[in-house]
Amino acid sequence: MHAINEGEPHRYSVMGVESAILRSKWLVAAARLENALRQYSRTVKYGFNPDQPRVPRGNPGGGQWTRLAGGGPPRTGSRNRYGSNFPGSTYGQQVRLDLEIARTENAIRQIRQYNPDWKPTVQSVTAPGSIEGAIRNAEARARQAESYLDQLRSGIGGNFGPPAEREASRVPLPSSSVFDGDAWINAYRATNNMPDLFGRPSWPSDKGTVAVTEIEGKLYFGVNSIAPSYTMVDQKEAENWRRALIDKYPDVLRADNIGHVPNDSLFHAESTVLLRAAKDNNGTLEGRTIEVHTDRKICVTSCVRVLPKLGLELGNPNVTFIQPDGTTRTMRDGRWK
Repeated sequence: MHAINEGEPHRYSVMGVESAILRSKWLVAAARLENALRQYSRTVKYGFNPDQPRVPRGNPGGGQWTRLAGGGPPRTGSRNRYGSNFPGSTYGQQVRLDLEIARTENAIRQIRQYNPDWKPTVQSVTAPGSIEGAIRNAEARARQAESYLDQLRSGIGGNFGPPAEREASRVPLPSSSVFDGDAWINAYRATNNMPDLFGRPSWPSDKGTVAVTEIEGKLYFGVNSIAPSYTMVDQKEAENWRRALIDKYPDVLRADNIGHVPNDSLFHAESTVLLRAAKDNNGTLEGRTIEVHTDRKICVTSCVRVLPKLGLELGNPNVTFIQPDGTTRTMRDGRWK
């Protein structure tokens, strides 16, 4: 029979005390969690979003609540801003992504006072299929922009402020509105780019086109029909509009071979983003002024010919396409300006 040695009763009593202490800590933590959940419930009820990002420290208005990147003032239901664009991501990750892009936009807005044409050059996308990779890339862009802004402010390289001739002639500064389309395109590609069996990106950046715009604080992305995130709904919508445009504009679209140029433009990213946005806004973009950022130039053989007609049928919005080299093309009234 096993005999209990003299040290064991003491050990058991110590274990009992430790167990009681751990249980007490657990009860305190549980009470705090319950209290936090009650507070969160009240804040949501009154339309307050505790996860809403703040302006980064060191910037004008630092610490204050800020809009989600590229949008207007925070609104109830802002979670719908992301839609299903970032599959598998949590709301917290989406807000982190939004905040990092907001940092870049804030820095670019100030940089424009010194260098109106500058934009971040960081474009690499790591960890395909992961929003964490998109967040890291956005962080790198933000650091690059803030570092360049610090250099401009400190006078490194001879830049001591806005050019004197601009102030003297009272030429208006560039618009304070900044939407980092490149960052959102990178994020979209990273999150929708699941790796293959060998860990390689299945949707490399040189394949297809991504377009992005923002309407009333909500993000809309467009992709080519070969992209992983192109859906059967997108295809059906494009096919319906292809038939409608062929009937109405037979001098522009082909009726003999409907799957070829220029009819294929209805399945391109530039058309997809407009169709998705219109569908989500009661089928029309009437009265809107829209900026669409793309990571490829608009194709001359198809999109240049068909996009103005599609825009006219979607409510005739004023649409400006911002291409990766910074050049723009604007369409309205069924033609290019």
